[in-house]
Amino acid sequence: MITGFNTDVKYKGVVYHVQTEDKGTANPLIETLIYKGGEILGSRRLPYADLVTRGDEAAITKLMEDQHKGMIMEVKRGRFDLANERTVMEDLSLDDLVLAYLAARAASAR
Repeated sequence: MITGFNTDVKYKGVVYHVQTEDKGTANPLIETLIYKGGEILGSRRLPYADLVTRGDEAAITKLMEDQHKGMIMEVKRGRFDLANERTVMEDLSLDDLVLAYLAARAASAR
């Protein structure tokens, strides 16, 4: 039985650590954590009690692998890049967009 996976992923020069582990049949849960410098940035938990009753160890391992790979892809796509946070302007009407632009311009002129 595989108890977990650990992978370091580099995105924009920053190393993120992806850790996936099986909490065991007493607590049938697959948990993946994303770390950056020891801080947990994200997590995903997947219960699998139905697979324990069937004794399907291969299916549990496949779920772990898929979840781990999925979280690695999310890191590579920049989901956990906190410097990437920005205001989404696409949801604003044209009037609101113009007002936001003028307000930002007035604030920078002060």
